[in-house]
Amino acid sequence: MDTLPQEVVDQIASGLHRHDLKNILLLTKTFQIAAEKYSDAFKKCKLYPGDLDKFVTQFRGPRFCWLQEVDFQLQWPEGAPGDSKRDATARDECLSNQIHSLFSALKTLEDPEGPQGTVHLKITSPEETSVSDDQPTELLSADWIIRLQRPEQLPVLRCIGRLRIGYPTVQRWSGPHGKFDLRIFLDLSAKLPNLSNMRAELFDEHHCDAEIDRTRIESRERFSRAEAAPLQMKRAELIFQGERAHHHLDHSASMPNLIRAGGRDPFSSSLGVVCRHLTQLQLTAIVDQFFFWPSENGAVTWPNLESLEVKFHPVTPSGSWYFVGPRGEGRGVQGYSVSGIEYTSENQSTNGGEDEDHSLHIPCQPSLWRVEPNPDTLYPMLLGFAKAAARMPRLREAMIWSPIRWSPGNQRSRFGYNSAYSMLNSGKSLGWGIGYNAPGSDEDDDAFEHEDSDDDDIRIFEWRTARWEPNDEIKAAFHEIGREQYGDELDDCWDPGANQEDLFFEGFCFGAKLS
Repeated sequence: MDTLPQEVVDQIASGLHRHDLKNILLLTKTFQIAAEKYSDAFKKCKLYPGDLDKFVTQFRGPRFCWLQEVDFQLQWPEGAPGDSKRDATARDECLSNQIHSLFSALKTLEDPEGPQGTVHLKITSPEETSVSDDQPTELLSADWIIRLQRPEQLPVLRCIGRLRIGYPTVQRWSGPHGKFDLRIFLDLSAKLPNLSNMRAELFDEHHCDAEIDRTRIESRERFSRAEAAPLQMKRAELIFQGERAHHHLDHSASMPNLIRAGGRDPFSSSLGVVCRHLTQLQLTAIVDQFFFWPSENGAVTWPNLESLEVKFHPVTPSGSWYFVGPRGEGRGVQGYSVSGIEYTSENQSTNGGEDEDHSLHIPCQPSLWRVEPNPDTLYPMLLGFAKAAARMPRLREAMIWSPIRWSPGNQRSRFGYNSAYSMLNSGKSLGWGIGYNAPGSDEDDDAFEHEDSDDDDIRIFEWRTARWEPNDEIKAAFHEIGREQYGDELDDCWDPGANQEDLFFEGFCFGAKLS
């Protein structure tokens, strides 16, 4: 038994059930290695900061080669968050030290000659159990934001192939847990050269609090100053808002102006540069047309993108709205200046400030009635998307959409004329958007069985826009998507009574199946 090569023992163990693997565990060292390998006992590992020394001891040697998933749960230091402002830096330092220690532990175990890019690393934000039940989670302090310190000192890890940065799966998006700063995915991915897939759940939500709005502006500006190179991975899911960010809004209210200077959103432009070499992208964010087309004169190419889903927030970065009421209500609402932020004179709003009535720009109760496009803001966004998509030579599928909902709340009497729409759609989670499928995009999709049709060889545009029809400029811009690759033929699918449930939009792109 002692003379059997490890490869032969591995082959024997690979066919045994878990109970039988226990019986061979103590036969010889080679059988122990094989039993541990095929038992899956060392396939996944959940860690807390205090477990790292034990983790290194337990997974040293061949066991690390079998490891496929590491779930690391950050923990607040005692007394955090929400005690005093002067402790915010100390909390950042403590949480950053936990991430640095994790990377150091993985670097200790990593074998330069071993498997590369095989580990799925999950970094989960800390939960807070000391928050009282009667504390409204929407008023949580900006101290809950997690900023990574000294990212340049992190070691390079070649074993990581997938990365998830996010919230505890059992928590709601806006519940009592830490929220990651926008820049963290740039800093971490820069140290993971074999990364192919990333999901980042970050923080850029309106929380009815001036301090958090200041934090959001500063976070977006830090991101835009990072001068990061384009991500070199295949797939990225970048989610900057949760459900609350779309469904807990007051459509009658002003929203914060997140752009300190000029009409161009630097965060949108920088994020576009970061995403430009991806193959698949799912984005949920507050962005404008400069994400797609950052220059009025220059042409931008997205060389690899095959699948693109952009779920944009109904509020622009400047605080105006992408949608209006059924008869154009709320078209002129502008963003307010956030207290404590110095704006240039052209960006200084007149309908926001410290001395104004708070109710002018702090939503109190959800009131959702913006369901029609605002030409002033949404049309430039759609044109930017279409121009960029026309320069994506490998694009197979795309969807640009925003969640909408009809629930006017205390504004119901204002929209009494819209009772028929209200009866059909009141309280439903809906969407407004435009989709694109290249010829043969779903030919390998086993979820749908369909007969051959003429549509299989032409481009298809899905206009799930209710009663709204595009003007000639927008329609022509969208029709350029895929024309160079597939010819002039196309099919415009527009039906004012078509399904607008949000599940249609969320399930439109099947990027995971694309090559």
